[in-house]
Amino acid sequence: MFLMLFVQLTEVNAAPDVIDKHTEHNWQEYHTETSFIKTGTHEYKYWKNFMRHKRTCEIYQKLKTIVYYCDVHDHAKSETIHEGTVHSEKHD
Repeated sequence: MFLMLFVQLTEVNAAPDVIDKHTEHNWQEYHTETSFIKTGTHEYKYWKNFMRHKRTCEIYQKLKTIVYYCDVHDHAKSETIHEGTVHSEKHD
């Protein structure tokens, strides 16, 4: 069995509301979110009432994600920033 398909291509004029590709983006901050990711633990020792104690400290990475939106081109982009390392316990 042999099947032939003919396709006719026609040129279509762009609608007047289509924006030129070279127009600059109009990036605006759309959404911001801060998250903490657990990356590990470690033990530390401290003295209390002349006795030595041991505790576990959890380590988190603080990340901030910002989403930008361009209403001119209907595009979105995001960036993630590492804001620091956070320990669950205060220790030296």
